[in-house]
Amino acid sequence: MKRILFVDDEVAILEGLRNALRGERKRWKMEFAAGAQPALEKLAAGSCDVIVTDMRMPGTDGIDLLKEVRRLHPRVARLVLSGYADLDRVAEATAVAHQLLTKPCEAALVRGAIERALRVQDLVASDTLRQLVCSCGSLPSAPSVYQALTAALGNPDTDAKRIAGIIERDVGMSSRALKFANSAYFGFSRPVSTIEAAVVRLGTNAVRHLALTFEVFRMWGAPSGAGFERLERHALLTARIARRLPSKKAIADLAFAAGLLHDAGLLLLMGSGGESFSAAIDRARSRGVPLHVAEAEVLGVSHAEVGAYLLALWDLPHDVVEPVALHHVRAPGEAGDDVVSIVALANLLAHEATGWTGVEGERVSLDGVPDIERWRELARGEAAAAA
Repeated sequence: MKRILFVDDEVAILEGLRNALRGERKRWKMEFAAGAQPALEKLAAGSCDVIVTDMRMPGTDGIDLLKEVRRLHPRVARLVLSGYADLDRVAEATAVAHQLLTKPCEAALVRGAIERALRVQDLVASDTLRQLVCSCGSLPSAPSVYQALTAALGNPDTDAKRIAGIIERDVGMSSRALKFANSAYFGFSRPVSTIEAAVVRLGTNAVRHLALTFEVFRMWGAPSGAGFERLERHALLTARIARRLPSKKAIADLAFAAGLLHDAGLLLLMGSGGESFSAAIDRARSRGVPLHVAEAEVLGVSHAEVGAYLLALWDLPHDVVEPVALHHVRAPGEAGDDVVSIVALANLLAHEATGWTGVEGERVSLDGVPDIERWRELARGEAAAAA
């Protein structure tokens, strides 16, 4: 039975949740804590699967509580349920919480958010990988992007397209903008899948607050070095190529977002994977197998699944998560309007166009892809433009 811990300093709120979710008692073991310290004591007695906490509480507030939960119980899914609207704190909360909900909130929305978090946890059977992913609240962002974004936001004439163009340069900042824009905290019913749409939805003020909380990213120890930089360049080139392959603009924008994030799991593993990830790289090189195959053998899961798991845990749209999960599984085909195939093809084209075959030197094959010479020429043009 899954264990869910609800935390709020107002007993009436806890009683309301207890009554509203009474019908889930056969599926979930629900516990209630009147404040952060009682919550930590309950967790010390036995961990839980999901924690749902208010943000503004006396003493230790919800954000500080979730930081402790992340440190002591990293595999726990972290949700915020709060009526607190200060953008500074909301932006900070997105760096430590996987999902945000706003009060007052219907029981069905709370139930749905918990069910999604539990469902995503079940996608990855490995406790080691669940712990790895849940220990990360956001992907790291590059200082150069932060500086460019801050400068642009200082110009009153800067529009959403310009801001989106800066954010799109960086995997971590892009994922954070999408996570924030799709948060249920803001009450939007329709998901957004593109960076520009996320900027329009949030507004420049909220984006400014996201930029000002950039330092939060540093607490996970951003990976650095040539390998990380090449991965960043590959992600951007894949996104640029993916945007050129479909004929419809809506599909093109979606393909760009999915292409940019397709190696999010690899970025995370490079920063936090430790000896197990290094062993997977060594196995891929010594046996001449693709990295995602070696990862599955050593870690029990590939970087594609890790990335999809993280993005799904953040409740990003399925249209973005699916191409991330399947970009090594789906064989690249003709460039139609199937975003999964588009991202799979764009990934291989980007590797081939630059001659960089990945962290472990994976072989690239585009044999049998229809109209491949046309797509190769397109990819070389994008690579030259990005150089």
